[in-house]
Amino acid sequence: MASRADDVRGRAAFGRLAVLYDGSCEMCVASIAAMARFDNSGAIDVLDLFDGKVAEQFPGLKREDLVRELHAVDDRGRVFRGARAISEILRHQQGPKRWLACAWHIPGFAWLADRQYKKIAATRHDKRASRSISPSQGRPSRGVSAGRRV
Repeated sequence: MASRADDVRGRAAFGRLAVLYDGSCEMCVASIAAMARFDNSGAIDVLDLFDGKVAEQFPGLKREDLVRELHAVDDRGRVFRGARAISEILRHQQGPKRWLACAWHIPGFAWLADRQYKKIAATRHDKRASRSISPSQGRPSRGVSAGRRV
């Protein structure tokens, strides 16, 4: 029988982290491409929130919330948003890269990271902000697409 977490939110595959991003946003796509180059865990599934399978897998997550900020969902059904999602991505890394997630334990860092994330997210559809991303950065490298395992 499915747990309440499955019924409400869904979850990532066992041992994995599902990262849901806005594939229509150049800044988001560039960020996901950078994350794909940085990732050394092999445990992250990158999912474009506009892929119909995302709504099926995570029925409790509202599209308007997903569009507003990056979401990560772990294999227990826990949802991480915005800067906290970035922390969770870092926590899944191997070796020294994982240590970067420890910054969230420094007093005040989580608050500052969240505040900065929200400032950046608020400008992501601003044409001036989009122009600052070079064409090679604005496109996913190595085939980043919905459902791609990184």
